[in-house]
Amino acid sequence: MSNYLMRGFYSRLNADTGGGTNAVRTAVTDRIYAVEAPASSTLPLVVYSMDAPDTERFFSGIVRSRAVFTVSVFGKVEVGPDAVADIDRKVFDLLDQQAVTVTGHDRGYIRGVSRGTPIADGEYFRSDSTFELVATTTS
Repeated sequence: MSNYLMRGFYSRLNADTGGGTNAVRTAVTDRIYAVEAPASSTLPLVVYSMDAPDTERFFSGIVRSRAVFTVSVFGKVEVGPDAVADIDRKVFDLLDQQAVTVTGHDRGYIRGVSRGTPIADGEYFRSDSTFELVATTTS
């Protein structure tokens, strides 16, 4: 079930919002990675990971799957925190309050839980935002 949640989340993060791309993909030149980025990756980039996937089954046959996702934006320290904050805002705008397709579920929904704040971490700035994806079946 967690694979379906990861795919559903990625499909929205990578979604075409017009013109064959979206603001996040454009800002990071399609450098969006699950769990971790390759060593020596060019910045800026986005890494997303899933925490605490959970599935509940109810007597009525309804299934609710839920997971919390962390989306981390990394940027060069030379460009400053505002560049990372701008990409983080684009991530939040793209994902918050959005319907998403999740295999094996009738509907899915992503909502923003917390916005990140750029923090200097050695040679780069990092900003972590948190999202919740809830998917349900009614049959």
